[in-house]
This record gives sequence, structure tokens and C-alpha cells, in this order.
Amino acid sequence: MTTKVWNLMYAVGNTGRIFGDAGNPQVRASALDGAETVSKNGWRVWVEHHSSGKRIFESQAEKDHVAENEGS
Repeated sequence: MTTKVWNLMYAVGNTGRIFGDAGNPQVRASALDGAETVSKNGWRVWVEHHSSGKRIFESQAEKDHVAENEGS
């Protein structure tokens, strides 16, 4: 059974374009480390399970974005 089941996803700047890290899927620790690094840039970033979509990390910028767009 593989432990590489986590995708590091991010939105670059204000473009709204969503990117997946080239190393996806990754082990949990690697994905979380990458997310912490990307979030320091102020970008929207999250780590999600590759098949279920369950998120285990969201940057503050992503949390703010989700809150702003709820009910839209």
C-alpha cells in the first residue's frame, strides 16, 4: 500500500488558476512541508487526498477565500 496519496494544490497570485505540484501525489510530510513554504508567499494553498478530496491543510489565504465565496 502506497503512502503517496496527498496532493499539494495552490493558486498563484490573483490569477485564480489552480496548480498541482509536479511531485503529486506525495507522502503526507512532504506535502505539508511544501504547503507551509508556499503559504509564506501569501498564496492560497491546500493539501488534499488524491481520491477523496479531503483537505488536511489550508493556508489562511485559502480559508479567507473560501469564506468570501460561501453562498456565491
